[in-house]
Amino acid sequence: MSPDPGGPARTEASAVDLWTLPERLVPEFVDRAGGPAAVLDPQERARHARKRSSGGRRRFLGGRLLCRLALSARTGLPPTAWRFAATRHGRPELDPGHHGLRFNVSHTEGLIACVVAREHACGVDVESVPFDDDKARLLSARFDDAQRAALAGAPDPVAALEELWVLTEAYLKGVGTGLANGVGALRFTRRPGGTGLVVTDGRRPGAGRRWHLDLVRPGPGHLLAVAVDDGGAGGLRRHDLVDAGSFPRGAWPAAPPAAVSL
Repeated sequence: MSPDPGGPARTEASAVDLWTLPERLVPEFVDRAGGPAAVLDPQERARHARKRSSGGRRRFLGGRLLCRLALSARTGLPPTAWRFAATRHGRPELDPGHHGLRFNVSHTEGLIACVVAREHACGVDVESVPFDDDKARLLSARFDDAQRAALAGAPDPVAALEELWVLTEAYLKGVGTGLANGVGALRFTRRPGGTGLVVTDGRRPGAGRRWHLDLVRPGPGHLLAVAVDDGGAGGLRRHDLVDAGSFPRGAWPAAPPAAVSL
């Protein structure tokens, strides 16, 4: 990315923060935060209790911890300040007026991810890879003929499907519809110079001029995509939480770990 002519303040305001948290560290981070009661509000505790599997409960809890941590690190507000409401498509959003922040959370077995942007819609999707044969077959069937033909012609069709799927999910979560209207009529191409990707959306012809997408491989077993409706002007900063020992017991840190710009 080229230097921001608005200076450091504008760079900070327009930057996009990507946070990741390994699922295995969720219990220790939650314990250091003060336990589930400190992380979840009463409605969230009820949802948490309804999850049938221990993995589902752990990932839900980790997602709520991570998004509160990411939002508080961006603003300095305490994690207990954040309240969420679900959109008609089920996406959690902040109550209006919270510093113009937008966020999105995704989790899969082994990893939780959260993206935070200011004044711009955003989406994130993370998947465990490689896809097994059954998953690859089921997901391929959701795409249109042109998309499937492009996948079949790729050097590694399964790897191409993995990238197409996370890009599609991140973009549609950012748009706000999720998968409700299907995944056809989307094409993703790399920007000149390899600085992320753009989308061509047959249902929203003007969207490709605004949305910027990045693919990130946080480890050998996961692939994620981030989509932001800002042309990518602010850059993507990563915050990977890998050491619960740096997390003060019974308190939430006031600032994020050192960021790595992508």
